[in-house]
Amino acid sequence: MMEGGQVPNIEELCRSYLAAMESGDLEALLSIFTEDATATSPLSGKQPVRDFYSYVMRITSARSMTLRTIFIGASEPTRAAIHIAYTRTVGDGKPATIEGVDVFDLTEDLSKFTSVTIIYDTAPVRSDFDRL
Repeated sequence: MMEGGQVPNIEELCRSYLAAMESGDLEALLSIFTEDATATSPLSGKQPVRDFYSYVMRITSARSMTLRTIFIGASEPTRAAIHIAYTRTVGDGKPATIEGVDVFDLTEDLSKFTSVTIIYDTAPVRSDFDRL
């Protein structure tokens, strides 16, 4: 619970993540994560959020995020996930869409993300990164 008894809006936090990713606003994206937050992805492994998203923003363009579902943990109230279709262009390649799930751990007060684990099938897009 936050000050005044208000419960933070986890859904809004998830939507802020999507908006920042789509617009390429790295500072807005980093502002919803704790300073020591980590990102884990199938192609990059585990690393600091700043390093991961700095790289993602640098190598991708024309990002489009289509939200399918937001999941908020019932048994784990400090966990949420989004099911998305993420279309982007890597380098000077062609647009490709990844359908996946981003799983977030949140602070106890539910105000920021402490980590994200990105889950998707790498087979269709692996060649985008192999040529970088």
